[in-house]
Amino acid sequence: MAFKLDAKKKRYVNWNELIFYCKYSANPVGRFFIDLTYFEKKKTLKNRKKILKCSDNLCTALQIINHLQDCKEDYERLNRVYLPINYFRKYSLDVSVLKSKQSSDKFNKLKNEVVVKVEQLLKNSVEGLKLIEIWGLRKETLIIFNIAKRLCFLIKHNDPLKKKIKLSRIDLIFCFIKGIICD
Repeated sequence: MAFKLDAKKKRYVNWNELIFYCKYSANPVGRFFIDLTYFEKKKTLKNRKKILKCSDNLCTALQIINHLQDCKEDYERLNRVYLPINYFRKYSLDVSVLKSKQSSDKFNKLKNEVVVKVEQLLKNSVEGLKLIEIWGLRKETLIIFNIAKRLCFLIKHNDPLKKKIKLSRIDLIFCFIKGIICD
């Protein structure tokens, strides 16, 4: 489904359309990985519904973070805008703002509104992720959760139109440590 959307759809009108896209692009990856790991370990996935819902929240958050990181490149190379068009309207912006060399105050407000929604998805994911019984999978998932949180912070405080926002090695090390000691 996500491949069909990518082939035909260049804009997402609102948050719900973006979430629908993530349901078919990002969420199946997390679900597959959890199911495969439990299958390989010959374990039954207890709390399945809650864990998969929280995995979906994490995967959706990661997908939208990626859209924020790549918003300029997606627009310039593919004429694709994943950020909800109604947010551009709310801040009286045209999508062509994504070609700018740096963000305006209005675009920063749009970006920060998206980040706040992503942070809520992350907040809604952590408790279920901690229910994963396979130690390695739980730790890996919590490391990824901390990477997502750090990227939200960096996106809030940096300009994705000016330069690609990514983690430093130090960021990765801290996310790894937090993921390992978190529980």
